[in-house]
Amino acid sequence: MDITKYPQFQLFLLTLHLLNLKNQLIPENCDEWCVNATIINRAYYSAYMFCELWLEYIKGFKVIEPWEFQEGEKVISEHKQVRMALSENYNQEDLGYILGKLASLRKKADYEPFVDITNKEVSDAIGHMEKIITTLKFQ
Repeated sequence: MDITKYPQFQLFLLTLHLLNLKNQLIPENCDEWCVNATIINRAYYSAYMFCELWLEYIKGFKVIEPWEFQEGEKVISEHKQVRMALSENYNQEDLGYILGKLASLRKKADYEPFVDITNKEVSDAIGHMEKIITTLKFQ
């Protein structure tokens, strides 16, 4: 499987490109919050979709869609299912934890527009994404 042909990997490359162009992407009279939030968002979704693809392709794991849960059964989001599968089922505790940290950064970036995003948080998000992408193998 040539993972470089998949959108999950291409989003990873785009996210790195956004980081490299960050200062050029900030509109005049704006601060860097929007660009930082976008980079963190894309880092999370690249890593999440990469994990989901790895779980399905390598491990045969598929998330349960919300409508597939039985009546009265607690619905677990697809995102949490992926983190739980990595940590609990497939011996990737570190990656489940890292994806969780990245999800927290994404939540801040997406839902807290009046809270500053630091350059360290952007750097952490990129580092978490890269760790996930370089650890999971598709051979």
